[in-house]
Amino acid sequence: MSYLIFLDTNIIFNDFFFKSSDMKKLLKYTRHEPVDLCITKFNYNEIIKKYKDEIRPLVKKVKSTKSDLLKLEAAEIIDFESLNANKITLKYKEFLDRTIKENSIKVIDYPISKNITETISNKYFNNIKPFDENKISFQDAIIWESIVEYCNINKPDNVAFISSNHKDFANKDLNSIHEDLAADIQDLNYYNSISVFLESEEDNLKDYFTDNFEYNKELLEDELKLYFERNDYLQNTVDDLLMNSEFKGDYFTGWGTDAYIDDYIITLNETTLDIEENAILISFDIEIEVSFSIETVDPTYDRGDPGDGMISEGSSTSILIQGNITYLLDNKEFIDYVELDIEFN
Repeated sequence: MSYLIFLDTNIIFNDFFFKSSDMKKLLKYTRHEPVDLCITKFNYNEIIKKYKDEIRPLVKKVKSTKSDLLKLEAAEIIDFESLNANKITLKYKEFLDRTIKENSIKVIDYPISKNITETISNKYFNNIKPFDENKISFQDAIIWESIVEYCNINKPDNVAFISSNHKDFANKDLNSIHEDLAADIQDLNYYNSISVFLESEEDNLKDYFTDNFEYNKELLEDELKLYFERNDYLQNTVDDLLMNSEFKGDYFTGWGTDAYIDDYIITLNETTLDIEENAILISFDIEIEVSFSIETVDPTYDRGDPGDGMISEGSSTSILIQGNITYLLDNKEFIDYVELDIEFN
C-alpha cells in the first residue's frame, strides 16, 4: 500500500531545524513505516527563502552595533566578515539538504502538465480554493497543483496533507480538505498540524514511542530549570520580544527594554519516551514574570542637552513560551530546545 505524506511550508516555519517532538516522531514514523514523506519543490525553496527573511533583519541589527563596538575597541568580539545573510542561509540550505537525504524525504517537482497555467488561472478567476476574493497569491496554487500532478501520475492509495494554512486549504470544520479541492485527489486526508496527524496514527507509533513509562516529574522539572539557569535562552527571548513590541505606559507609548526575569514556572505538558534512542521528548510551557522599562525618544530633547535623549518608565508583564526539548537518559543532558510559540500571557 502506497502512502504519501506532504508537509506544507508553515509546518517547518517555527521548527527550521526539525527539533520539535512532533517532528521527531514523524521522521521516525516515516523511516519505519512504508510511507513517503514529501515536500514540493516550491515548499523547499519557500522554506529557504523564509529562513533568509528571518536571518536578514537579525544580521542587520547586529551589524548596526559595529560602529559603537569600534569606538569601544571591542569589535573583535564579533566576526563581521562571516556575518552575512547569504552565507548563513547557505549553511542552512546544506543542513536542509542533509536532513532531506538522511530521512529520504521526497522533493516533488513543479507541475509541468500541458494545461497547468490554464488550470491555475481558471481557479484564480473563479475564486476556487486555494484562491478566494481576498487571496491573490499564487504560491498555494503551485504547491497544490504539484501535489495533484504527482498523485495523478503515481496513484497512491492514501495521501495526507499537513498544513496549518486552514484558511486556504480546509473546510469550515478545519479538519478536512476544502470541498473545492476534494475532487482533485482521491483518498486525501487533511491535518492542520503534525500532532493531529500523529493522533490518527497512534497505534502505528507504539513500537517506537510510549507515554506510559516511569519518571520523576519533579526531578525533570528541576533539571530543566537548571538547564535554563545555565544559558541565556530565556533572557534573549524576552529581550527580543520586548524590543519588538509596543507598550502603552502611564505617560507615553514605547518599546520594552532593560528586562529582568523576576520568576518563571515550568509546566510539563507531555512526555514521550523514544524507545530506540532512550530519550524523553518533552513538551512544556514556561510562564515568565518580567519587569522592564518602557522607553521612547524624549520629544523635548535638544542636541547638547544632558542625557541620551530617551525617557522611560517602569512596567511589568507575563510571557508564555511553548517549547519542546529532548532529554537524553543515558547522558543525562538536554538537547534540541525549540520555542514553538511565544506570546504575552
